Amino acid sequence: MPDTIFGRDFSGSIPATLKELFESRGYTRYRMGKFEEYDLYAKNRSFITGSSILTFTDTDGRLMALKPDVTLSLIKNTVPGDALRKVYYAESVYRARDAASGFAEIPQAGLECIGELDLYSVCEVISLAAGSLGTINERYILDLSHMGLLSGVLEDLEAPQGLREELLRLAGEKNSHEARSLWLGGGGSARGFELFNKLMRLRAPLREGVEQAEAMGLGPRASAALAELRDISGVLGTDRGLWLDPSLLADPRYYNGVVMRGYLPGASSAVLSGGRYDGLMRRMKRGAGAMGFALYMDVISRLLPRKRGLDADVLVLHRGGGAAELEKYVEELTSSGLRVRVDRAKPEGLCFGRVVIFDGEGPRNG
Repeated sequence: MPDTIFGRDFSGSIPATLKELFESRGYTRYRMGKFEEYDLYAKNRSFITGSSILTFTDTDGRLMALKPDVTLSLIKNTVPGDALRKVYYAESVYRARDAASGFAEIPQAGLECIGELDLYSVCEVISLAAGSLGTINERYILDLSHMGLLSGVLEDLEAPQGLREELLRLAGEKNSHEARSLWLGGGGSARGFELFNKLMRLRAPLREGVEQAEAMGLGPRASAALAELRDISGVLGTDRGLWLDPSLLADPRYYNGVVMRGYLPGASSAVLSGGRYDGLMRRMKRGAGAMGFALYMDVISRLLPRKRGLDADVLVLHRGGGAAELEKYVEELTSSGLRVRVDRAKPEGLCFGRVVIFDGEGPRNG
C-alpha cells in the first residue's frame, strides 16, 4: 500500500525523491506509532513547537499523548552504541500550529543522525538538508549558524549574565535599536556593542560570511564556534544555497553547535529547521551527540503544482427518459472501465472528462 503521509502518495515525485536521497547515504526508514506516554513530552515541553498536547487515558490508566514530535520519541527508543544511528522518517505529528488555531495533523519528513558525530557526519546532515530543499526547488536557501557565535561574543565581552538571554532574543529579531539600549544600559561599551551588532546583522553566502566574520577580530569563545563553521565551509562551501546568518538561534537548553533553517520561493516561513541537539540527548540521559532536521510538508505541499484529477470520467445529466434505459446506458459505460456519475445538474467544484445529457431521446453530448 502506498504511504500517503504528505497528502499525496509517498511513491509520488517529491516524497520518492526524498526517500531516494536519504537512502543514498545509508539512512533507513523509522516508523513510529501515533501515541506515546505523556510524561515524555511533559518533561521536554519547551522543545516542542507549540505547547498544546492532545492527551487521553489508556485502558490501563496511563496518561497518553498523540505524538506532537518525532525526535523525542526516536531518542527515547535509541540505545547509543559504537555505530551511528542514521534514520529518516515520514510521519504525522499532532499539535496546534499556533495559539490561535486548533489542533491539526501535521505531516513531516526528516532525518536524524545519532552517535559520536565528527565533521563528516555534521556535513552530511547539512548536505542532505540542502539536497532535500533542492529536490523541491533549486532556488532554495539554507541558513546556517552556530549556537556559540553570538553567545560567545557576549561571554568574551563579559556581558552581564542577566542580560544575555534578552540580548540573544533581540539578536534573533535583528533588533539593533533595543539591543543597543539594553547593552549600554547594562554598562556595556559602545565598541563592544558594535562588534555584537556587526556579527548579528551579518548575512552572506557561507564561505564569504565566514571570511567576513573572521575579519571582525572575535574573541576566543566566538572564534571557536566560527572555526566549526569554517571547517564546514571547507567541505560544503561551494554550495551557493548555503548562507551564514549568526542571528539564527535555538533553545540553548537543547541545541549546541550548528543550527539551520531552510526556505523556498513562495513560502512565507521556513520549511525546514534543525541542528545539533546534544543538550537534548543529555537531558534524556543518552550519552551521545545528535543532529537532524525536519521538513514541514504541509507548507511545502502548498508550493507544489497540482494536477486536478477527474472526479468521474463521464457525467450523465438525467433530463428525462426511463430509469431502465438509463441503467442500461450507465452499465455499458461502466463495463468499458469508465467511472460514471448520474446527476440532475453539474456539481460545483467537480471535474469530469465529458458530459452527456440523457433524456427521452437517448444520450447526447452536453
